[in-house]
Amino acid sequence: MRTDTLEILRCPYCGGRLELVESMPHRLDAGEILDGVLGCHCCIFPVVAGIPVMHLLPESVQAREAVEAGDFDAAFRALIAPEDEETSARFQELTRRPDVTYRELVDALGGGFEGGYFLYRFSDPSYVVASAVVGAVAGTIMSQGGRAVDICGGSGHLTRTLLGLSSEPPVIADLFFAKLWLAARYVAAGCEPVCCDGNAPLPFARGAFSYAMCADAFMFIWTKRQLVTEMLRLIDRPGPGAAVITHAHNQLVWSPSHGNPLPPEGYRDLFETLRPRVYAEAALLDDMVGGGPLDLSRQDDAATLEADAALTIVASRDLAVFRAHAIVSDPAIRGRLRLNPLYAAERDSGGLSLRLSFPSEDYEDEYGACRRYLPEDLTLDRATLDEVAAGTRSPRVVELLRRRVVLDVPHRYC
Repeated sequence: MRTDTLEILRCPYCGGRLELVESMPHRLDAGEILDGVLGCHCCIFPVVAGIPVMHLLPESVQAREAVEAGDFDAAFRALIAPEDEETSARFQELTRRPDVTYRELVDALGGGFEGGYFLYRFSDPSYVVASAVVGAVAGTIMSQGGRAVDICGGSGHLTRTLLGLSSEPPVIADLFFAKLWLAARYVAAGCEPVCCDGNAPLPFARGAFSYAMCADAFMFIWTKRQLVTEMLRLIDRPGPGAAVITHAHNQLVWSPSHGNPLPPEGYRDLFETLRPRVYAEAALLDDMVGGGPLDLSRQDDAATLEADAALTIVASRDLAVFRAHAIVSDPAIRGRLRLNPLYAAERDSGGLSLRLSFPSEDYEDEYGACRRYLPEDLTLDRATLDEVAAGTRSPRVVELLRRRVVLDVPHRYC
């Protein structure tokens, strides 16, 4: 963690400032705290592999004790896969390989890590909508500066979108240490990870951010009212601000990973001091599939909202947010171009035949709307494959990027 992150970090329990406990074992490097212990008025918290762990769950206590003993490797293993020493050791060993990929590390964490969801994240419909909403809202709010926080940000797929928008490194917050480590090392390199519990007060100062978001996770938070109050506290500062929740499941429409969602009016009622706009995700996806614009000026009626499986919620006093936003048709490439891993590939003399293949029936049930832009099958000739490998943005490659057949993924992703 950067030492200047201490300026915005606060204890989630007493609200006090934190500082490095220099009398305990620690490692520093070029203005960053790699490992150590942070202390406030009431608690001490470990920093492991550059990630402050701001909760008191058993794995945090075990990691802190390992840091206090000077065993930073043991602290890392305690947090990667709590109560699974074999998986933690296997993961740690893989991290020592300079060529190891995100996909290999996710696979090493086993089926309980939601690896299928994360690996295919860049082309699922909820990401297609959320990344556009992030670009539109965060791009408007932070056009004159400001910092963003991605709460329950997983391994950083949407945090990556914030990297070019936040004037300071965007913060990604999540309860699962392994996800944050992957975000900081692979998916959103340059972000600032903080391990914390979304069901508790967030460990940040009031007004530390201009933009706060929670994507694809809000229905799994029990203390929803508290989290919304916390998001609004974090953006309580002079100037423009916004709180955004994307892909919140609708209590009125079943979905495979339902969680404990609310109906549309229930989500609205969480915002006591700032009336949000609630959007039907299907209508926003229509905008994206049609090439834009993303119309945030719309006000969906109750019947439309009640019939949609997922909702997007935007709260802001900045009216510039609530307009039609153009979709960038030929964005700059951030990482490397790769064929979408949802495709099974078969090589022949003329090129490559691709067939859409979902990792599970549940995935297909929840994200099958990707068929609206992903063709069931197609063949890419050798010249196109060479352009993809070289990162050439020819008209054909740009169209494949638009359809999500080809993805712009981080280096060493898959």
